[in-house]
Amino acid sequence: MRIALVCPYAWDRYGGVQSHVRALAHALNRSGHETGVMAPYLLDHSTLNEPGITFVGRAVRVPANGSVAPLAFGPLVASGIREALEEFEPEVVHLHEPLIPSLSLLALSTNASAPTVGTFHAAAESSLGYRGAKAVLAKAANRLTVRTAVSEAAKALAARYFPGDYLITPNGIDVERFASAEPLGPARGRPGKSVLFLGRLESRKGLEVLIEAMAGISDLDASLVVAGSGPEKRSARALARRLGVKVEWLGRVSEADKPRIYRSADVYCAPALGGESFGIVLIEAMAAGAPVVCSDLSAFRAVTAGAAELVPPGEPEALAKALRAVLADPRRSDEMRALSHRGARRFSWTALVGDVEAAYRLALSRGPVVRTGRLRGSG
Repeated sequence: MRIALVCPYAWDRYGGVQSHVRALAHALNRSGHETGVMAPYLLDHSTLNEPGITFVGRAVRVPANGSVAPLAFGPLVASGIREALEEFEPEVVHLHEPLIPSLSLLALSTNASAPTVGTFHAAAESSLGYRGAKAVLAKAANRLTVRTAVSEAAKALAARYFPGDYLITPNGIDVERFASAEPLGPARGRPGKSVLFLGRLESRKGLEVLIEAMAGISDLDASLVVAGSGPEKRSARALARRLGVKVEWLGRVSEADKPRIYRSADVYCAPALGGESFGIVLIEAMAAGAPVVCSDLSAFRAVTAGAAELVPPGEPEALAKALRAVLADPRRSDEMRALSHRGARRFSWTALVGDVEAAYRLALSRGPVVRTGRLRGSG
């Protein structure tokens, strides 16, 4: 099949959706399909040397779901995605987060020649955007040939505003790439144990809770390694200095370096406060064999399935206790590494890509949805 994968978020910024689309494209290519990824960029895409990527539109930062989303919209972007799809001539168009105001929604409003699969990633109790624009977005949702969601939590949010049939197509990763990576080793000059945080530096990810927890285990001579960037960077640095927590700030890291960074960690910690639909970073860490300590969120419970230490979100004392239990007990650490390796296998794209292919075949059997009018505000 010839498949267009449309990502709404800037490709040069880290995020779960971008990681999902990148890994899915690789899996589909390995299965003999031809893919073309279309995505906006935020700063400079000239250094992104990835084959099969078409950049459409420059993104702007928009606050959303307790985060800041890099989205691209407007008439020039709408024209750009229409031209990109016409040039690629896909048999199926796979739209990720198809109802947020960015590339996927614009593609949905301009594409009329190929059936569409729309995958919903976000999870929350409610959505102001969905509620406020429900009349317009419901028409857009009805143009999707097939709807899927990465988790039950993501399905629940989408179905609350746009009822219908949703298939579950979970996130996946290239497990072997993470499992076989070489640790960075002692050359980094980091003594003692290390706790890794990898993700966007924003309040809902809970980095400051983790910093407070690290202050509570200072006697273990453990350091915190932070990989990522975002608006919380300055306040997090100030908190770490005030509490005397040792932190190695890596900034943004490349996709090539991520597996080695996970493999070098004694513990991977995801202290998110909420708003998580899946947690692809958990699978990556598990595939690399890192013991995982994370917040007790429904999406995280589903992913880790007994392979992680779960703690109440937003409670640094409980988090410190869980970190101590793993860092101070080599036997427990080894047990959790084994659990991580086994748990990650469930999310190998080798095993999951068939679910996505089934969604594509269903879309092809149904054909494109007949359009009944232009979506107001889509361009």
